[in-house]
Amino acid sequence: MEKVHLLHHGQITPLTPLRNRRGVTVTELLVVLGMIGIVALGNATFIYDFVSALKKQTARSEGESDLSTLNIAAVNILKKSASSFNKLELKDDNGKNFFDYYPDVPFSILQKNSNADRIFTLKAGTANQYFYLMQTEEGDFDSLIFDPMFAYKNTGDSPDLMSNGSVQYIGLNSIANITGIAGGPNAGTMTKVFQTRWTDGMLFLLSCPTYLRPLTTAGGIDILTPPRFASYLGSVAGSDLLPVSTALTGVTLKNSHPVSNVNYSGVDNFMRTLPSVGGAAPFVKIEPVNLVRFAIRLNAKTGKNDFIFQELKQGKYQDRTVLLSDVDSIKFVRKSITLPIISMEVLR
Repeated sequence: MEKVHLLHHGQITPLTPLRNRRGVTVTELLVVLGMIGIVALGNATFIYDFVSALKKQTARSEGESDLSTLNIAAVNILKKSASSFNKLELKDDNGKNFFDYYPDVPFSILQKNSNADRIFTLKAGTANQYFYLMQTEEGDFDSLIFDPMFAYKNTGDSPDLMSNGSVQYIGLNSIANITGIAGGPNAGTMTKVFQTRWTDGMLFLLSCPTYLRPLTTAGGIDILTPPRFASYLGSVAGSDLLPVSTALTGVTLKNSHPVSNVNYSGVDNFMRTLPSVGGAAPFVKIEPVNLVRFAIRLNAKTGKNDFIFQELKQGKYQDRTVLLSDVDSIKFVRKSITLPIISMEVLR
């Protein structure tokens, strides 16, 4: 009788009786077991290699996802930080101010003087544990172009038309003829424009958009000195802005006159020493700002470093978010100080 092999749908020959009735020898059994062992070992090695490769790929994908998220967050933070340039003093890896900005000097001249780039390495346990930025909040609140005379009142005209009269400083938030919010009693210009943002302790930046440099001892100008706007960072105190100290901010501020380098004692002093703009009377931009910083800190639970974004609130820097875990160091790089552009490199 013929039988059909169902797997191949082919015919096979009839079975013939086995003539060897002695069974399986020990040698043959050992050979079979050895072959099974080789196959099993091969499968185990394959599975181990596959699982290891899968873990590496998963870690790589998670790492790329973390870096992608970090990139988006960093761009959103850095693009609001143009106010940092020529206003903050933060030494880079070579002792130069990271925020030096030369909008009016050819790159070739800076390069010739070994003054063309800046690198700041943020690393735990070193002097560079924090990277500071001044961040504008114009996206959430308005800014204001302000005539300095609105902060003064006339206290007496001079009888001589060729001589100046006298004025008295009354504060930024003290204009009497401005109607308050919702038509209520006068609340002042700053309160009307910035509303709840004009609150005691909040930071505002005053600036006059004219680049100035200090004079050299010979009475000339050194173009290798970064030019600066006349600018003043103050903290709200009632109707005025008190100057902010380095002890509060943790970073050195250039809260001084760009020519004399004399520190501003207050808004009145800042206003009275403003340069003219294009030959006309000066004007001031008033904008809400905040001081923020990046930090690297050891995570006690994981034993690894976290990359953290912090914000100055109520007199101290508070954690806002953890941007990345398992970090060795972060490099902030400016390849050209003729451009206000910052890039970031991560070492894990």
